[in-house]
Amino acid sequence: MQKTQPDPLRLPLNSLLFFESAARHGSFTLAAVELFVTPGAASRQVKSLESALGVTLFRRRHNSIELTEAGRTFLAHVNGALALIRTGAAEITPNRSTLTIRAPLTLTQRWLIPRIGSFRQGHPGIDLWVRSIIEPGHEGPDVEIRYARADAAKAEGEIFLPDRTIPVCHPRLLGADARPERPSDILRLPVLLDTLDGWSWHRWCEAAGIPFRPLGGSITFDTDEAAIDACLSGLGVAQANAAFVDRHLQSGELLPLCPQVEAIVGTYRTLARKPGRAADAFIVWLKGFHI
Repeated sequence: MQKTQPDPLRLPLNSLLFFESAARHGSFTLAAVELFVTPGAASRQVKSLESALGVTLFRRRHNSIELTEAGRTFLAHVNGALALIRTGAAEITPNRSTLTIRAPLTLTQRWLIPRIGSFRQGHPGIDLWVRSIIEPGHEGPDVEIRYARADAAKAEGEIFLPDRTIPVCHPRLLGADARPERPSDILRLPVLLDTLDGWSWHRWCEAAGIPFRPLGGSITFDTDEAAIDACLSGLGVAQANAAFVDRHLQSGELLPLCPQVEAIVGTYRTLARKPGRAADAFIVWLKGFHI
């Protein structure tokens, strides 16, 4: 019997966006965040596509997904098709504009990049220029995202993301030992600091009701990005915003320690330096994420 080929016109085309996003993130949950649906809805979209194609696109494990060989082959075609559509949209979209965004490096890499695809989909006429610094001689940003510590007496801008941190570590750090259950037990492990004064650790220990007295040694970095990378390498326990490491937590690559203790160590705030259509649209998009 000759195998029936799927009719492209009968494919659930909307599900292609969910397939591409899930493949890019390696997660239905992150695809759901990007496309403003529940994880279950994102999973169902991909299942409907698999049903229409008659193939399995992802291997589903307990906390992760992985493309099958058919999925990898199909993804190459989907990426090409979406690129053509975006190019066509750019060609016919009048009054293209450029939006310059200044944001802290860790926020850009860990939070903004996994989510900003949904902004581009909703605003194909806006080209983005994302910078952690603005070089001398260049105009300032249209929108600036700033970080303010929780003890700041006065901070500019509107809060869109509290910096709630929890201790996290790579399973390799614990070895055969049980996961620490008491906050004081965590300080017996090597501690990774992301500022010279250990600000986030002091705030977390204050919330836990214990003094900050690390007994297992420490390594100090000058950015939280470096501390998270060191944590992923198994060098110690870091304080991290769960939204920055959600993919690693879901895959089991990082473990949350004493998640019942949560400290707000600061806030990320947004300011429109040059109000306009593009800047307003970006700030509205940021506000769409629940605090």
